[in-house]
Amino acid sequence: MRHLYLCMLAATMLLANACSKDGTSETPVPQPDKTKVIFNYDKIGSFEISSMLNGPGIYAKVSNGMPGRAFTYELVGSNGLKKATDTTVKGSSKLDANGGATLELNRLTNYRDGEMILKVTFSGPDATIQAKTEKAEYKVRDYHDFINMAITRDSDTSDHYIQVQDFAFPDTLFDRSPCIRGMRGSYDGQGHKITNLKISAPLKENLSSYIGLFPFADSGSTIKNIRLELAPAGIVGVDAAMGGIVGFSRQANIIACSVKGDLVADKNKSAYVGGISGFNDNTNMIGCSFRGHLRGNNVGGLMGSFDNCRINMSYAYFSFDAYAAGGLAGLGGEGGHISNSYTIVHDHNTDFYKFVAIGPTLATGANVITNCFALSGTPEAGVKMGATISELGIQAGALEVVEWPAGTTAPADKRPFKLDTDLNQPLKLWWE
Repeated sequence: MRHLYLCMLAATMLLANACSKDGTSETPVPQPDKTKVIFNYDKIGSFEISSMLNGPGIYAKVSNGMPGRAFTYELVGSNGLKKATDTTVKGSSKLDANGGATLELNRLTNYRDGEMILKVTFSGPDATIQAKTEKAEYKVRDYHDFINMAITRDSDTSDHYIQVQDFAFPDTLFDRSPCIRGMRGSYDGQGHKITNLKISAPLKENLSSYIGLFPFADSGSTIKNIRLELAPAGIVGVDAAMGGIVGFSRQANIIACSVKGDLVADKNKSAYVGGISGFNDNTNMIGCSFRGHLRGNNVGGLMGSFDNCRINMSYAYFSFDAYAAGGLAGLGGEGGHISNSYTIVHDHNTDFYKFVAIGPTLATGANVITNCFALSGTPEAGVKMGATISELGIQAGALEVVEWPAGTTAPADKRPFKLDTDLNQPLKLWWE
């Protein structure tokens, strides 16, 4: 009996072994899908977007897949599209003979900033893999991002940039404003510095030159919270509208910006040179300061020209070499209002034909000056003239502004200026 049992067991084992060799009883173990997809940039800012012009552009690569395998793809943004008329990026294709594919994604610029997820769905068998990146078009990390803002298109009122850290320009001599598109939306420096900017702009026949960190600002744009320090070479032009922050400003707001350095134009050419902004039409300036030197046919401590503009809670501490100068505003136009501000001109040429304490010079409209202070220049109504920096500092330092304008946060004492530890030095703004 035992012998019969052993024979049956042996036969069963031989049958099982035969079936195993035939492959009829084992289910094949599925191999893991090794297909990969990856963006060409971990973060996509203005600099990476600029590669669409002369570089590879924005794309994702699929690799290690099954040759000929069909797939569809779709790009999903965490914050949606910029405009209702924009469409999502999606399509279909097949992997090449090497099991790969390149997906062109330049229309990623139609999405708002945020997390970008690329979903790639394969058939045969069905499977979906993903890749992620961050779109940060409106975060300015360094000078690469700054000079490439809106580089692939015209600037727009929906453009709202924020600077996320200090940055310095390289030792490059620009022959124009580093940001070529200008500003129609907003730029918030968040109190960070921009340093080492130097520009030498040649004379351009039959073409006005707008020279500054930005060439122009208009359409209700706002530039704020920038601390600009020019290189020793400064900003040099010939026949230009020239300012540290912006060359040409129309219907714009410039808030809490400071400039340190020299701006120099040809005195014998028509030019508007201002410490903050050059040519100005309906510009609103609040809480700005300039410290440096100005040279040109016509200069203003803050604004090179002043037509229907407003300056409030600001100051200029500078020297000049010009034929006409205003302590805060240069050549005038159709009126405006300057209030709660001061200027100190510590050195100037003597061959000028007009130098007014606050400005503007040669105004054709009615200008109102209230609660302003100056050390030199022709006195004007609404301006208190001081004899020394310390005397002016005591007067201006006691100034309180009850109603602070929109876009600013008042200090506890509501005083726009604070004394320096050295009373012989000019006052600083509440935020400096």
